[in-house]
Amino acid sequence: MTEELEQRIENMEADIQQMKSMLAELVEVARGTGQPPQEEHIMSAREVADFLRIDVSLVYSKCSRGELPYSKLGKHYKFRKSDILQCMKQYDKGSGISVDDYVTRYLQDNQLRG
Repeated sequence: MTEELEQRIENMEADIQQMKSMLAELVEVARGTGQPPQEEHIMSAREVADFLRIDVSLVYSKCSRGELPYSKLGKHYKFRKSDILQCMKQYDKGSGISVDDYVTRYLQDNQLRG
């Protein structure tokens, strides 16, 4: 229970940081010192799955483990394409694919869900 609470607090802190950043950009634009924000491409979980060529259940799994940044709009998960691309860059720099991801992909490719 406390682990779940800690995860929720971490998610809230990340959301607050994101909002602060967005507000800072808006203030700069209002003052005329910044560039207007570019329109961000927002993706659904299905679009992210198609983009990454993985099953949509793996997208939700990565969200619950905090591996993919997302926002919820009601019950729908929404993703910024730039965030997904940034995650992929960080993932490429990492040590490679985790055992869990390898097994999940193997099971998806071979239709062995259990």
